[in-house]
Amino acid sequence: MGEWGVAPPRVTRAAIWLIRAIIPAIIAVLFVCGDAKAQQSKSIAAVVNDEVISIFDLNERLSLVMASSDSKNDPEVRKRLAPQVLRGLIDEKLKLQEAKRINVSTEQEEIEAALRTMEKRNDLPRGGLDDFLRNAGVNKAAMISQIETEISWSKVIGYMFGSTIQITDEEIDEKLAEVKEMAGRPELQVAEILLPVNSPEDEDETQLLANRLSKQLKSGVGFQALARSFSQSSSAASGGELGWIKQGRLGAMLDAALSKLNPGESTEPIRALEGYYILLLHGRRAPQARKIKKKRTVESTTSVNLQQIFIPLPKNPAAEDVAGQMELATTMSQMATDCAEMDALGKELGSKKSGNLGNVRVSKLPQNIREVVSGLPVGKASRPFQFRQGLVVIMVCAREGGAIPPESPSEGPQKEKTAQNGRQDKVPDSEERLNIKAMLMGQRMQAAARRLLRDLRQ
Repeated sequence: MGEWGVAPPRVTRAAIWLIRAIIPAIIAVLFVCGDAKAQQSKSIAAVVNDEVISIFDLNERLSLVMASSDSKNDPEVRKRLAPQVLRGLIDEKLKLQEAKRINVSTEQEEIEAALRTMEKRNDLPRGGLDDFLRNAGVNKAAMISQIETEISWSKVIGYMFGSTIQITDEEIDEKLAEVKEMAGRPELQVAEILLPVNSPEDEDETQLLANRLSKQLKSGVGFQALARSFSQSSSAASGGELGWIKQGRLGAMLDAALSKLNPGESTEPIRALEGYYILLLHGRRAPQARKIKKKRTVESTTSVNLQQIFIPLPKNPAAEDVAGQMELATTMSQMATDCAEMDALGKELGSKKSGNLGNVRVSKLPQNIREVVSGLPVGKASRPFQFRQGLVVIMVCAREGGAIPPESPSEGPQKEKTAQNGRQDKVPDSEERLNIKAMLMGQRMQAAARRLLRDLRQ
């Protein structure tokens, strides 16, 4: 029985060592002449619990990695990447098998939404991804297989661990104190690759993989493609991108490595507690000051046209319910690039409260929504926030009269409750507290996912 009280399907270490031993023969088949596709579809790269990964599957995924990284499709590069890509395919097979075991599936609409998100991240028009893959000679099925695995695995982790992870108010308070302490620090735009070491037996293999990936990055292979294919962090789905973070947030060891980089450079592999990190520094900037101004009389004359996505919550929701729906709301917020897209996402969700709210006077909005709308640029989706019996994402489609600065914390009535320990809490939780809670939940889920994958590999 595994750590989770169930007997997971197994891939023995003997089988994995056998795969390593025959890698040279696998690579040789990759570059054979003649009827290559026919031969590759019949040739076996690995068998995972009686399910086959063919040489053709491996070759298609290699093509996808090369195209995604905008790298020259060089046989030597493919040869060096083949062992890592094969290991990734083995992990994907294990994840899909676990999803099937607990009856988790992925809907076509979810895959289509993920493809649209990829197009937007890469500044491609709708349908542009198909043209890109076609021109690169890549089978779209290889990308869909990877996306299906990511979505299914996310559902598996939510199903198995969502109800067991609890985030306390004390943990949120501690994290908020850290955020405030870092408020004046410079900010770094960073991407990551995380290769966890799940047991002492994995140390040498993981270090070898980290060194190979570092070498590939220095030869010009794109960071996002390698992160998406090999990283075991939750950021892998977005190419390892962490966005702008405060200096020091990643800890002293990683922060010291980043301090030595110029924008555009990546670190050597760094052995941290959970495994090996490779970090890419995109840029640095001075801390972004949060301006708090007095309300202006213009508020009474400013109007906005609002579009919203409303995700309902059950009555008296448990923490895992809020966290799961917050993850969905965050994904939708990231996907929406204009009000038309917001409308489409709301219709896909099927929520009756989603849609266009029409033209609204800012002064007439509830205070928490007014604070969100005040500094929100036209055409940018807000972060999700809790409102009444659901989670809301809002976008300003049009504004007349200019932006309204948020109300000072000292102004206006504040609903508060006094906890038994004397701490003053807002009711309901502020957007900031909800974001911290979702972040902590995500970190715990990510750690649980690594442990489960470790069990499935053994």
